[in-house]
Amino acid sequence: MNCEKVTYYIEKGFLTELNVSEKMQIKLHSLICKNCRNYAPDSEIVNEFLHLLSEDDETPALSVSEKNKLKDALKNLG
Repeated sequence: MNCEKVTYYIEKGFLTELNVSEKMQIKLHSLICKNCRNYAPDSEIVNEFLHLLSEDDETPALSVSEKNKLKDALKNLG
């Protein structure tokens, strides 16, 4: 399991229910990978913030491209 797949599952988990295999893969990989272990809570904060922004009628929601740029920038911080 590589980091790219684990972060995909983490992000997928914010949108849908993960199956047992996907959850297990995240847990096992996170035991040995500090970056992926730290990615989940950081990503959750970003997702909550973006959700709050999208609820405000006066503030336009970020596009998918803008969200991806933000995620990439956050990945590069760690």
